[in-house]
Amino acid sequence: MQGIKAIKALVAFMGFLLLAGLALLVYGLMTTSKSGGKPRPAASVSAPVAEFGAVAIPVPAGSRVEQTLVVGERVVLRLAGGGADRLLVLDPAEGKVMGSFVLAPEAPAGR
Repeated sequence: MQGIKAIKALVAFMGFLLLAGLALLVYGLMTTSKSGGKPRPAASVSAPVAEFGAVAIPVPAGSRVEQTLVVGERVVLRLAGGGADRLLVLDPAEGKVMGSFVLAPEAPAGR
């Protein structure tokens, strides 16, 4: 008889946990979707980009652009050929090269 009372109490407690979890889920969904389920507009750029004209970007002779990535407010170009591969970090708002990374191969270990 004691075992049945314990099982009933356990089932009631687990039912309460289920209802509490469901209530918290609904509350979380309602507070995070303030737009009423409508998609939010994309974030806009905080400052307008000034015109900078044509900018010459120095690259090694024989190299080519393998990949272009936009990372935050920077543009990263991956260059291959013409020597070691490199990454150029550009600031389009200023129209200048912020820096570069030369990808130098490492010598094999143990030789």
